Amino acid sequence: MISRIILKSSLPCRNTLPWRSLFSRGLADKPKFDAEMSEMYVIIANQHRHPQGPWPMILERAKKHLSSNPSPKILDIASGMGEPALTIATSLPSAQVVSSDVSEEMVLKAKSVAETMDNMTAVLANAEDLSQFDTDTFDMVTCCYGYMFAENKPQALSESHRVLKPGGTLIATTWDSNDLMSVQRDVMKVVLGRDPPAPLLNPLSLNEPGLFSKLLADAGFTNITSSTSTYPFNLGKDKNFQWKMLTMLYKDKIAELGAEDTAKHAFFDIVPKYSVIENGDLVIPKNTFMLTVCNK
Repeated sequence: MISRIILKSSLPCRNTLPWRSLFSRGLADKPKFDAEMSEMYVIIANQHRHPQGPWPMILERAKKHLSSNPSPKILDIASGMGEPALTIATSLPSAQVVSSDVSEEMVLKAKSVAETMDNMTAVLANAEDLSQFDTDTFDMVTCCYGYMFAENKPQALSESHRVLKPGGTLIATTWDSNDLMSVQRDVMKVVLGRDPPAPLLNPLSLNEPGLFSKLLADAGFTNITSSTSTYPFNLGKDKNFQWKMLTMLYKDKIAELGAEDTAKHAFFDIVPKYSVIENGDLVIPKNTFMLTVCNK
């Protein structure tokens, strides 16, 4: 799937508006998940297959906790185009796996994947309202990088708890630290001349120590355990793609400010701090997530 100076006087005069007004106005709506962002999503998502990435580790935990269940029912929340639901369904052929997402576009793509499987379906569902599922339905709920984006996080976790059977397991990943975000933050510090607010689509919204565990406990979950893992993102050789990928959450604000040149100069100064070059590819090596497992 991000030095500090004041905006240059050569930028268009609209940049002289109070910075808070400009930024809050520009972030009134979340960035649109357009075709370009979808392409970037696919490239980043496929890197979650890294041995130390979330998909293999979710699968490992799922197998462990379902070892005595011959035919479990599993709900995967925020599956996007169908992962890690597909990984789980492929590895556990006796399971019934439901891939769910709030985006109609993503669900359509997940359905095309599910059609190739006998034990996987894909549905449109909002994590904050799973009323289409009965209480005590699933043996397991999985969620890879989804709960961070819920507007009402307690409600989303409460719904996950409700649809689990008593004793059922929740496996979730959330970002602990992410240098893709570090690059974007540092670029915006240059553009704005001060620390930027967090983006509305904030992958780090649950990285405060103890916050996610507290929300889980408040939702009724028990036996809460967490561990961390770090894996790299390979952004290839295309510098234009690297620029777009590493500024995508702020691209509308950069465009609104007319600050593309300032942001690009800052980007190419900043990105070496967080990256290494491997076989000509730009690699961001330090992206750490928290894997949390708990029970109803």
